[in-house]
Amino acid sequence: MVKKYVLLGALAMSASISAQDSPWFQSNTPLTQAHKHLLNNDLPAMFSSLVEVWQLEKNQTLAPHLNELFLQSLQVDCGKGLDTKPLPTWLDSVTVRRTDIQSPGRDSYRATIKVESQKELSDVTLTKWVSRSISSDNTLTSNAIGDTVTEYTKRYNLNSRLKMGLYRIDVTAADQTSWSSWLVLGEPQAKVSVRWQSKDKWKVERNALLNPHCPLPKLDTSIYDYVDGKYNRVWNSTYESDYPNVIAPNTVSPGRYVLAVAVNHVRWQGPIIVEQSQMISKTYDVSLED
Repeated sequence: MVKKYVLLGALAMSASISAQDSPWFQSNTPLTQAHKHLLNNDLPAMFSSLVEVWQLEKNQTLAPHLNELFLQSLQVDCGKGLDTKPLPTWLDSVTVRRTDIQSPGRDSYRATIKVESQKELSDVTLTKWVSRSISSDNTLTSNAIGDTVTEYTKRYNLNSRLKMGLYRIDVTAADQTSWSSWLVLGEPQAKVSVRWQSKDKWKVERNALLNPHCPLPKLDTSIYDYVDGKYNRVWNSTYESDYPNVIAPNTVSPGRYVLAVAVNHVRWQGPIIVEQSQMISKTYDVSLED
């Protein structure tokens, strides 16, 4: 029997009644329809109703409720069932990442879209409903990763954290072929986070139970050299478990570097990969004694 959920006032409670029998669903607003579809385990219809609510809703006090409803839907399959439409054949993958960067004396924020395409692209954009640019400080770069596939990266430098709400992804090819999709972003909930513990050591903290349907958070460690005004990554390692808390000796030659440590959470929205990254960075000095 399909597992069902009732959400009342942003609280999830199991129930044995059907949506049709519940008086709570007698009205036919997009919000009640979203609850009804989630109760009936119809994730694509629930997501469609949720998008409509975000488009119509002007009362910001409802936003936390919409966030709880959305997070509850991720407990089913980590978002894979929210959209059953595949990417077009010329797009191999689409990944959206929100990054919070904590450096000594400064916090910064970034949104990144990575698209692997078999066609040449002219633009990749992420806008907030309604048609609002998230930042004028952005760049689009490309890198060939095979004979027929190119990875395009659109990077937005932000003044503040990308807020929860409704967004639009648009990918436009040079031949004017295009693809677009709605994207719902919830309020970030870092179930695993990282902080500095001492001069060159960090501590990974588990703050909440993990969603068993989502991949384990990854710990990414990188060392950058600063040459001619540019940061160049000279070393990197990623861990899915048994997270370390220090860089092993003799990893890089003596010198001054930047050490960055990040925890990355991954979910899906149908075929779209959605990542949330928390990064800490600081100057990293390696001496001959080390």
